[in-house]
Amino acid sequence: MPIMRKFSLELPKYRLQLHMRLIKRRKPLVEEPFVPTVSRVKRKYHSGTLLGRFVRYIADHKSARKVFAANLAVTAAVISFIPGSTSAANIPATDETIIQAQNTLVTQKGIQYPIDVIKINQGYSFFHPALDLGAPTGTPVKPVKEGKVVFSGNRKDGYGNLIILDHGKGLESYYAHLSKIEAKLDQEVNTKMEIGQVGTTGYATGPHLHLEILQNGIHLNPLSVLSR
Repeated sequence: MPIMRKFSLELPKYRLQLHMRLIKRRKPLVEEPFVPTVSRVKRKYHSGTLLGRFVRYIADHKSARKVFAANLAVTAAVISFIPGSTSAANIPATDETIIQAQNTLVTQKGIQYPIDVIKINQGYSFFHPALDLGAPTGTPVKPVKEGKVVFSGNRKDGYGNLIILDHGKGLESYYAHLSKIEAKLDQEVNTKMEIGQVGTTGYATGPHLHLEILQNGIHLNPLSVLSR
């Protein structure tokens, strides 16, 4: 509330009274209301439809951005616990899933599973865009599809011994945590060749093959590529 104070200034021949209004402004708890009024939106944004102005108002609001970020984080956390779709093969991506690859799984033409006996330790999810296939150390690993080796070596970012194959048309496959690398850089490989062996190098709690498949840099669910 404005505070009124009275000041007097005395001069030799006359007395002058000055009234000065000193206003002490307090910072509001919320700088802008979360739900704006029509007049406030019109004052802040001068172009576009009324609906568009409201959308811009909410998008620029600090509190609204915080709420949106919090909701996005919660949604991502929930999605991470939902396994990727495997309806094509009717195979649940659960721990300790064991299947004989040659007898049960049918792959697309020119595509194969990298190891013979499939034991899915961890399926595809938001925070794990890969397929972990459990197998004893030393189990042979073959390419899912013929291609060219574009990386062969050790990575310090958790992959450990890693082989990356380029299959053309933007399709790539990653084979991580290998105990042994048998394919060299720029080598052309086919589905009958052994490119490495299952291991525990990098960030791995047990022997398994970490398989990633990407299309133009975007991760795909490996089961959607491997199975019909």
